[in-house]
Amino acid sequence: MRAERLVQIVLLLQTHGRLTAGELARRLEVSARTVQRDLDALSVAGFPVYADRGRAGGWSLAADYRTRLTGLSPAETAALFVASTAHVLADLGLDAAAGTATAKLLATVPAHARPHADLARERVLVDHADWQEHREPSPWLPLLQRAVWDSTRVRLTYGSATDAVVVEPLGLVAKKRAWYLVARKTTDDGDGLRTYRLGRITGADATDERFDRPDGFDLAEHWRRAGERYFAGLRRYPVRLRIRADAATRLRWAPNAVVDTETAPDEDGWAEVAMTFESALETRIYLLGLAGAVIVLEPADLRDDMRRAAAAFLEQN
Repeated sequence: MRAERLVQIVLLLQTHGRLTAGELARRLEVSARTVQRDLDALSVAGFPVYADRGRAGGWSLAADYRTRLTGLSPAETAALFVASTAHVLADLGLDAAAGTATAKLLATVPAHARPHADLARERVLVDHADWQEHREPSPWLPLLQRAVWDSTRVRLTYGSATDAVVVEPLGLVAKKRAWYLVARKTTDDGDGLRTYRLGRITGADATDERFDRPDGFDLAEHWRRAGERYFAGLRRYPVRLRIRADAATRLRWAPNAVVDTETAPDEDGWAEVAMTFESALETRIYLLGLAGAVIVLEPADLRDDMRRAAAAFLEQN
C-alpha cells in the first residue's frame, strides 16, 4: 500500500509541478504527517523531491526529472476500463471518441495486463442510476460544455426568474441522471460560487467574454464541500422505527433521509431502525407508503400524526 502511495506522490508532483503536503494528503486521503514521512522516504531513496518554503511554497521534483513509472499494473488496467459511465460520455458527445480511445489504450496495455482489461470490459458495468429513475433532458449541455472548455461567460435564466444572470462556468457534474453546472456568479458578494441544475435552466446564451478561473479551484473538492453544506442546512427530524425486515431496504430510498443505525431482524422478522428525515411532513408521507410494515416508536407526536392521517384516509374512502 505504501509503495503505491509513493508512486502516486511522484506522479502527482510530476503532473502538477508543486503541491503542498496538505494538498497531497487530501488527494491521497491520508494525514499530512504521513505525507511528510513519505516525502522523506522518497528523498532518502534518491528521488529529487524538494521543499520550497514560504507562503507560495510546497513540494516539487527537480525540473529536469521525469519518472518512467508509467507502466500499468493489471489492477490499474482493469480500473481504467471499468471507470467510464456510458450515458455521461454520450451526453458530452464523447461516446464515439471513448470507443476509439479504448481501442488505442487496449493496444498499448502490456500483454500480461490485457486479460484483466478484457475481463473488466466484458463483466463489469457501472450504472449510477436508480431502477425507476429517468434521465433528465439537458438541452443546454453542449453550450455550457463549450463555455466550461473555453472559459467564457454565459447569460442564464433559471427556475422561475425572468431576469438573466451572467455566470462564469467552472465545471459540470453528472449526478445520477441529472447534470449540474458549478459557476461563479459575477454580481455576487463573497466567492460567488453557485450550483445550477441544468433541468431548471430556461435559457442560456453564450458570450465571447473570457474570464480567468480561480486559482487552485478543485471541482471535486468544491462539490464535496457544497454537498456537506447542503445537508448540514437541512432541518433534522430523528425517528426510531420498528420495520419488517423485507421492507427495510425501502427506507434507504427515502429522499433527504439517512439511516443511522439498524439492528438485525429478530425471530419474528422485524428490525429496529434509527434514521433522520428532513421534516415531520416528509417522514409521514414516506412512512404511510409502508403501512403494515412499519411501526413508529419515537417520537410520539409522529405516531399520533400518522394515526390521524390514516383515519382521515379511511373516512374518505
